Amino acid sequence: MMSIDLDFEDDEWIEDEGDEDDVYLSCPFCHEDVHEDTQQCPSCGDWIIPVDPRQRTQKIIWAIAAMLIIASMFMFVVF
Repeated sequence: MMSIDLDFEDDEWIEDEGDEDDVYLSCPFCHEDVHEDTQQCPSCGDWIIPVDPRQRTQKIIWAIAAMLIIASMFMFVVF
């Protein structure tokens, strides 16, 4: 049988300094760097809610459509 040497020296271990692929963003309230997966800022405590740009555009379109419908109903009543 083969013998395996499992005697490790302390200097052979490399301390994990974090994943280099981690992405940090700026908190929109206090501007501290926070990890991209953070839901609540550890510095100021405010909630960080990602907004999908498509949802924002869709909400704007619905708001404009609602205003146009209300305006057309108002024009119909007045005239």
